[in-house]
Amino acid sequence: MGLGVLWAVLLLPAIFAGAVWMALLVAPVAGVAALQASRTWRGAERRPIDGVAAAGAALIVFAAAFGVAGLLVAAGLVAVSAAALDRVVAARHQAGRVSATRSLGRTLLLAAVPGLAGAAPVALRSISGHGAVPALALCTYALVYDASAFLVGSGSKHTWEGPVAGVASIGAVTVAVAAILVPPFRGASPWVLGLAAVLVTPFGPVLATLVLGDQAARVPALRRLDSLIVLGPVWTLLALLLVG
Repeated sequence: MGLGVLWAVLLLPAIFAGAVWMALLVAPVAGVAALQASRTWRGAERRPIDGVAAAGAALIVFAAAFGVAGLLVAAGLVAVSAAALDRVVAARHQAGRVSATRSLGRTLLLAAVPGLAGAAPVALRSISGHGAVPALALCTYALVYDASAFLVGSGSKHTWEGPVAGVASIGAVTVAVAAILVPPFRGASPWVLGLAAVLVTPFGPVLATLVLGDQAARVPALRRLDSLIVLGPVWTLLALLLVG
């Protein structure tokens, strides 16, 4: 809980400061998240390349501060670097110099999952013509979902109670967005975006667990971003279409 509060305290001012400041805060978290997730595969026969996954996730987030072009360049660099190192490790494995092989697919997946989760609000802050407001709304959805799911779910006998509480909190934030943040949210846009958040946010933590080699592993950095894994990209695209 303490890490969650600290994360909110740091993230909200960064949103108002600008996309680059957001990227400077979120990129290291995404890198550590990818590294933590990659290390849960240490017992596997085909492991991710830890350093490439971590550096790739951080690079994707930082590049989002420079818009779509930055994201495309970062994605290309991560893919090329991972493929090149994968070939090097495979050659060394065949020569008997290393015992374990590496998985290119897992490396790219573990770079992409936290990378895109962190990049979405940064890209929205950079691309949107409405300043901090859309990114603030997106991050608020994720933060209230996390807080409610933790507070209710940690003391509950049923696993579904935490996500239900998180979804209810998103509904309350949607009402506030529709009532207060006008402009940029007008007409049906806050309700459409709120409904999208309700539908997709619970899948983020589930996906975060599924990409782990040891699903019981402690990955606090990834848990700071997991609510944005699906919510971030989906909501960002919708917000750019509906709000501009």
